[in-house]
Amino acid sequence: MFSHAFPHERAIRSRLTIEIAVADDVSEIMADEARMRQVLYNLLSNAVGFSRAGETVQLTCWREHGSVVFSVEDHGVGIPQDQIDRGFQRFESRSQGSKHRGAGLGLSIVKSLVELHGGTIDIQSEESRGTTVTVRIPERPLPVEGDGMIVVARRN
Repeated sequence: MFSHAFPHERAIRSRLTIEIAVADDVSEIMADEARMRQVLYNLLSNAVGFSRAGETVQLTCWREHGSVVFSVEDHGVGIPQDQIDRGFQRFESRSQGSKHRGAGLGLSIVKSLVELHGGTIDIQSEESRGTTVTVRIPERPLPVEGDGMIVVARRN
């Protein structure tokens, strides 16, 4: 699931390193694979877009208290404390001097998708030091009706 989820070409052009660390006990997650790809893509895209050349973006995944947890961390421009909650609002976009451009939908979409899975999202950030976004998805998926959209997304 993780191997194709990030904007690889943009990271290369920006001379960024993307480090991926997945705990040994996280071999699969019960979730909508397409939606989790979108969550990871949006988070990694933001991290790459707000990082400076030569920096490292980290994707880490582990199990904790009945959840699969993943975090995306960058050491880029960061988000002012008074702006963190606004990042989840639709059409809220702040380039903050970075090369990142967008309609301001990424984090609001991520939050909606995470909550649809019964999960939570948290942002920790400091201006000029970077941002860490942490997502928690329950190990036991929410019940679904019909054909069901919950599938197993496996680590390659």
